[in-house]
Amino acid sequence: MPQLALMIDLARCIGCGSCEAACKLEHHLGPGQFRTRILTLVRPDDPERLEFVKSVCQQCERPACMRACGAGAITKRESDGIVLVDRERCTGCQECVRACPYGVMSFDPRYQRADKCTLCVERRDVGLAPACASVCPGHAISWGPVDELRRGAEADGRGQRAVDHFGLVPSTVYLEHIPAKVPVYLGGGLCPPSDTSPHGLRGQSPRSNRREV
Repeated sequence: MPQLALMIDLARCIGCGSCEAACKLEHHLGPGQFRTRILTLVRPDDPERLEFVKSVCQQCERPACMRACGAGAITKRESDGIVLVDRERCTGCQECVRACPYGVMSFDPRYQRADKCTLCVERRDVGLAPACASVCPGHAISWGPVDELRRGAEADGRGQRAVDHFGLVPSTVYLEHIPAKVPVYLGGGLCPPSDTSPHGLRGQSPRSNRREV
């Protein structure tokens, strides 16, 4: 089976937190416990603007959490590539929480065990989409085989943000923002011509004297 993953469209995310709430309700998470968070960050392509980034398990090919676990409680399923925590074997030492460079391993203080996103394995087993993807009002979250997600993004001409800063080969796909189209008016200016009559410039319609780049 192929590696399953989430794909986050940064251009669509409005930072509403619906995915956080749906995840907490679906998995009955305790106070202060999250499997996903929405971060508000400065856009790398435009320091004067902010962006909302869904922080969630990357379902890495080389999971740091799995290698840090001395109890052998963390495994990567061959069927779909999802990283899982065995609740019965977890000792609650939190070495996995400290080892994850993305900061997405959670801990349940009620039961003293590690916790993380499983791409809603229980929902997928009955044919449902992950909870976060099913409630996103901006349709910013999709899921499926990571190769198919990447091919679809490339076909749509969407750039993908590089997040493999630690050599762990993460699977989650982040689509970059769509560059804004700046209107350029005839004559090379970025502002409309001084002639604001209904006929526009040289008798042309008001929209015919500009192009988008």
